[in-house]
Amino acid sequence: MSFIKGTDRGQVSLLPACVDDYVAHDALVRVVDVFVASLDLFELGFSRTIAAATGRPGYHPDDMLRLYIWGYLNQIRSSRHLERACVRDLEALWLLRQLAPDYRTIAAFRHDNPEAIVAASAAFIQFCREVGLISGRLVALDGTKMRAVASSKSIAGADRLARDMAHTEKEIAYYLDRLDIMDEGVAQGFDDQPNHRQAFTNAITSLNRRKDRLTRRQQVLADRDEKVLVFGEPDAKPMGYGHSPKMPSYNMQSVVDVDSGLIIHHDVANEANDSQLLHPMSMATMEVLEVDTLKILADGGYSNAQVAQCERDNVEVAAPIKRGAMSADFFRPTQFAYDELSNTIRCPAGETLKPSGKHTRNRAIRYRTSACMGCPLKSRCTPGDQRTIHRLVDQSALDRMEARIYADPSLMVTRRCTVEHPFGTIKRMSGGGRFLTRGLRAVKAEAALSILAFNILHAVNAFGSERL
Repeated sequence: MSFIKGTDRGQVSLLPACVDDYVAHDALVRVVDVFVASLDLFELGFSRTIAAATGRPGYHPDDMLRLYIWGYLNQIRSSRHLERACVRDLEALWLLRQLAPDYRTIAAFRHDNPEAIVAASAAFIQFCREVGLISGRLVALDGTKMRAVASSKSIAGADRLARDMAHTEKEIAYYLDRLDIMDEGVAQGFDDQPNHRQAFTNAITSLNRRKDRLTRRQQVLADRDEKVLVFGEPDAKPMGYGHSPKMPSYNMQSVVDVDSGLIIHHDVANEANDSQLLHPMSMATMEVLEVDTLKILADGGYSNAQVAQCERDNVEVAAPIKRGAMSADFFRPTQFAYDELSNTIRCPAGETLKPSGKHTRNRAIRYRTSACMGCPLKSRCTPGDQRTIHRLVDQSALDRMEARIYADPSLMVTRRCTVEHPFGTIKRMSGGGRFLTRGLRAVKAEAALSILAFNILHAVNAFGSERL
């Protein structure tokens, strides 16, 4: 029994002469083509949308945008890889009508039009909203860390720079001492190590260059008034989870519509913590949906004073309260009941804690009672002389937020199933979750391309290319 064999490479074949015959009628590349054709690139802010009267003709921005969206859909993000795809991939040949721009032209388009690319990604969401694919009834918010184009060795603070500077100066002094010893030998009439002399001289030159670089970095760190800086990518920050190594990264935020699964708004920040991003992301989402009220699901990382600010702006947040770790040997703060009418707290022993001052930095009120000294439950309450309970000024809003979770525990399951899936898909499509560009402005454009590629892929899978 023989194996399946292919056709002879020299065999003449009567293949279709039209490239369009090789692209399936429901292929994603056709959706990309139609979507870009519907955009007003001049209004979105793309440069060179009108051909110049003189000079060499250039590529139209819509062709470059088509290429990038198609590339991110197919996990091809590098400009050099896109250049090769233009001459060997049938879909790319069809999409660009056999144009073959070089990698510098491809990279320059993404570099020169970051804001316009973000606007193009937002335009797809507006299209989906106008045709009824997005309900906006309930949305979920979350963030993820995306690696920047920098090594962990590029992270340096004042202590590390001072330590490296001292080590470099010590090495320079060592080689200078070795040269002095050789000079003494020359003075005595013999020099049997000329090769070593040259090697030591080269080492000192290299160490002096390192010393100059460290000096410049110390000056940059002092000018920016920051504790830690990622040199080569100053917009990135060291980020990570738990006790894992902190790598130079960006914090990508996304708001996902629960009903459709589409990312209706996103942003990229260089803050490692999500706590200050709840309100701005909520307001931006309301602007995208053009609504006056919003219901949003989030995790414990967003539970802070901004919940009250969102509540005042008609944003209903559902998230668990993030509580600090505490020994199981003592009563937890949740075991102390707050009475809003009297503004007092009742402890497990039945005593009343009254306001005794404010914690200005944390915007909290301290509650204490003088009955702690003779309390029979003191050993289970505090190891000190007196138990103090801190209650945030906006704690009532946080309690109402947490009550929504207790009333419907399935909300957290909905949040997890809604917002985690897009991040997994985007990281798979972006080489494990790493940006290729430098600087927050360029990174936002790259994130927009990843989000747009995911939304197109998800919309086609959910609603079909014919409906789109």
